[in-house]
This record gives sequence, structure tokens and C-alpha cells, in this order.
Amino acid sequence: MAKAEEAWTQLATRIPKELHRRLKLYCVTHEIVLMHFVAEAIEEKLGRKTRPKKGSA
Repeated sequence: MAKAEEAWTQLATRIPKELHRRLKLYCVTHEIVLMHFVAEAIEEKLGRKTRPKKGSA
């Protein structure tokens, strides 16, 4: 999850209406802010940024 001191930017995208409905329902039932869910999902998909950079060791 993003740290509090990190700068945020806005993301605008289009997703299917049914997917958006399911996303909102999931966030409400799991008591998670949609913005945090999306940021966490993107981090998971791209890999955590705490991972060492290529070529460093």
C-alpha cells in the first residue's frame, strides 16, 4: 500500500459497467476504500516497488 507521504495522482479510465458494479460491491462489503483497492491491485500486478532494482545487489 502507498505510504501517507507519497504524492498521489488521479487516474481516469473506462471499465465495463458490470465490472465497476462488482468492484464497488466488493469494496463496500470488505470495508475498503475503492482508491486503496485499485492502488493495491496495481502494485500486486506490477510487483511491489520494494523489490531490488535490476542490476543491483
